[in-house]
Amino acid sequence: MKKLFFTALLLCVVAGVYGQKKVLKSAEKAFKKGEYAEALTLAEQCANDPETKDDAGVYTILGKSKLFQFQADQANVELAREAYAYFLTAIEKGGEKVKEDLMTVPILNGEGQFLGGGDGIALMQELLNRAGNAAFETEDYAKAHEYFSLSADSQENIVLDFYAGYSAYSADMNEPALKYYQKVIQSTEEFENTAYAYNGMIDIYLKNEDLDNALTVIKKAQEKFPEEKLYKDYEIDVLIKADKLDEAINGLKKSIAEGSADEVAYYTLAYLQWSSDNFTDALASALKAIEIKADYGDALFIAGSAYFNQGAELLKEANLIDDNKAYEAKKNEAKDKFKMAMPYFEKCIELKPDDVYSMNPLSTVYDQLEMDEKRDAILKRIEELEGK
Repeated sequence: MKKLFFTALLLCVVAGVYGQKKVLKSAEKAFKKGEYAEALTLAEQCANDPETKDDAGVYTILGKSKLFQFQADQANVELAREAYAYFLTAIEKGGEKVKEDLMTVPILNGEGQFLGGGDGIALMQELLNRAGNAAFETEDYAKAHEYFSLSADSQENIVLDFYAGYSAYSADMNEPALKYYQKVIQSTEEFENTAYAYNGMIDIYLKNEDLDNALTVIKKAQEKFPEEKLYKDYEIDVLIKADKLDEAINGLKKSIAEGSADEVAYYTLAYLQWSSDNFTDALASALKAIEIKADYGDALFIAGSAYFNQGAELLKEANLIDDNKAYEAKKNEAKDKFKMAMPYFEKCIELKPDDVYSMNPLSTVYDQLEMDEKRDAILKRIEELEGK
């Protein structure tokens, strides 16, 4: 009796397992007939049954059914996302053989319709990439990002990482843009748009006034592209914004010492030194820039301003002196500085006749040197320009 009972129980168990396997077969048949909703219902039943819940085929059918629902109009990216989640579970249950099957390359016609071949992850990626390109071409960047990001998440592909980042950047979606651009710059693969990813990250951080992260990315970009001067300029700009003038000055000096001694480098150094009230060094750097390019207006202005500020400081000192002889001596020193400033400001105005920034200090120079006629003429010109 006991043996008979055990045999009967075993038959019931086998019948139960067989029953669930039959349900799975029915799900596969429904999928092949294009009855995706029915296939999903049957496969979900198998996924919830203890006898078949660990069968990789269950999740393969679930994933493929979701994927072909997505293929219908490709508008609902969530369907593709759900399909991918099922595919990952299938791989987890079935191992490398299942993964290999799901990565089989699909065959599509010119309109992107499935003709044969792989109908798993590789098909999903192909559909997502095509949909992403279509959205990108119509400048629907947020939608393009949905497609590209899922495709990028499903494989290691620097091109897709870039377009997932670029589409997010174009849609002002900063966090995802940073995420995918970060993957691009971390890759060791040679890629033509890596610099663009660096630039995008720098731009996002600067817009958010996140100067520390901007500097971090700029320095990485300099390591990656040591010949690119743009990143040196970025670094100086950010250091200025971050009130790190000393660090910026030292960085420029190092850059010049290493051979980047063009007029722009010397002018930038002069500007930083001038901003730090170091007029002597600013003058020396500006004169170096002018040696290289005699009509460099910005450097001419710094040179004139350095002499002008030195003269103004001497004039302040003179006004504190009681002794007439000492006062006159100090005042004459100030006038000498103003005389030295004059040709630089005049050259600035020669190069740019409406340069009010140079006219203002030059009018003071003329006044201090008692050149009243020139002073009045330039003051009149300033009034005309500012009255426009």
